[in-house]
Amino acid sequence: MNHSTPRWSVAAWLFALTGGIGGGVATLAGYPRFGAVVGLVGAGLALIVMARAMRARATPTQAESIPAAVPSASDSPARTLLDGVPSPVFGLDGRGVIVTCNRAAEAFIGPRPGGMIGRPLEDVFTQRDVLIQHAAALDGQTGKGEIRVPVGDATRRFEVVATPTPGDGRIAVVMTLRDVTELAEADQLKADFVANASHELRTPLASIRAAADTLAGGAWRDEAMRDRFIGMIATNAARLEEMVRDLLDLSRLESPEAPARLVEVSAFDLAAGLREMFEPAAAARRVRVEFVLDPALARLRTDPRLLHLVLKNLIENAVKFAYEGTTVRVEGEVGDAGPSGRRTARFRVMDRGVGIPIAVQGRIFERFFQADPARTGTALGRGTGLGLAIVKHAVKTLGGTIGVESVWKEGTTMTLTLPESVVEAA
Repeated sequence: MNHSTPRWSVAAWLFALTGGIGGGVATLAGYPRFGAVVGLVGAGLALIVMARAMRARATPTQAESIPAAVPSASDSPARTLLDGVPSPVFGLDGRGVIVTCNRAAEAFIGPRPGGMIGRPLEDVFTQRDVLIQHAAALDGQTGKGEIRVPVGDATRRFEVVATPTPGDGRIAVVMTLRDVTELAEADQLKADFVANASHELRTPLASIRAAADTLAGGAWRDEAMRDRFIGMIATNAARLEEMVRDLLDLSRLESPEAPARLVEVSAFDLAAGLREMFEPAAAARRVRVEFVLDPALARLRTDPRLLHLVLKNLIENAVKFAYEGTTVRVEGEVGDAGPSGRRTARFRVMDRGVGIPIAVQGRIFERFFQADPARTGTALGRGTGLGLAIVKHAVKTLGGTIGVESVWKEGTTMTLTLPESVVEAA
């Protein structure tokens, strides 16, 4: 018998066969009337079974409404392929009923009594945009939109694409969701960066232009005015140069093609160069820069350019915001050894100064963020707002960590930790 033969047909034939055999046996045994009755009963039961089966066939169950082309077995190649897609994928019929989905979709929606198959789309998604995309796909157009979905304590953004499927199959629309939260945040970050950079560049450019226009308008003949505006131009040109340099540093650090170049270097050599670099600015504010380094830091395995960049920005901030007549102290110590046998190097840059309000300490590593824009830093001038952002990216490239401890009006301590970077003496 063909395996595709319906179960109701098999049952009907069994009843008819049983009735026929029973009737024949009874007739041969000398009971022809009884044999006729048995045969009629068997035929009647067969007709009843066939009628009920025909009615059931006219109203298929949910399981029977799923087309044979839809992969339902977990071991089918099509379902395996579908489950390998990391994004949620739904297959829907023309009425908006889910006829198949992958594991990512089930995990995205969460456990539902009775599963996902057979549920209308509006029972699963409350966002109106999803229904709009499905309707567009039913009209033969690819629907595309974006929805926000609460996930835990955060809100994630998903791109929804509803694609019409060709042919007369029961799957009319394939709907996919892609998490674009990080991409959206990156785009917003870029937009904010451009806006902030434009604003920061506009200020010194406006000052330079105003000074040049004033000089061209006749102020050049006044020696005092001439010196004042020339100084203004020089100061703002230096600020522009500093900002461009910081932007280039930040761009290089954010590039994935800028790994750390690890070589052996002496922290004492770095300290000597930094002391000389900050001597004029520190002297102008009567601030003393002091280095206290562990002798073991004479042999470090790190990227000297990045370490110099980090310490330079930390010391620059410390000198800028320390109280006049105080000392900026740079300490270097050695910590525990790691799996490689090399020990941790830890640097602290400490100042006694205005400090950072606790409410904004979590934001100081953002680009262009100023804890207090009104503070100009006196002798060093107002910063670019990029220094600590550079520090964060440089430390990340080095594989280290950076921490801040600050008390408002008392001072700040920045701690740089570089794991497994101290080379033991032979």
